Amino acid sequence: MIPIIVPPAFKKACRNLGQNIGYEQPSLDTVVLYALNELDRNDAAVIRQFIDDELLSGRHDDAALQELWSSTPASIYFHEGDDLRKFLGLLSATLGQPPYVGN
Repeated sequence: MIPIIVPPAFKKACRNLGQNIGYEQPSLDTVVLYALNELDRNDAAVIRQFIDDELLSGRHDDAALQELWSSTPASIYFHEGDDLRKFLGLLSATLGQPPYVGN
């Protein structure tokens, strides 16, 4: 398996997903909001491209994505690859909207 090179901006977003989210299972929308903390437009563009062109490209199966995720600084764990894909898709979609793109 070819290793996935994770950009620093993605790691920055993952660091936002620590234990500060709380003990209850947060919704994916809530997890996305935490991930967005202190990201600028440059971070957003890099993260969105990484998600779309690499992580959700179809080249990686659930096991590879979960292995990559477990190597990030995030404390949030996704039990199913489908849940991780949903989170990544929602994060990418959010980063494609203002204030991360546009005026």
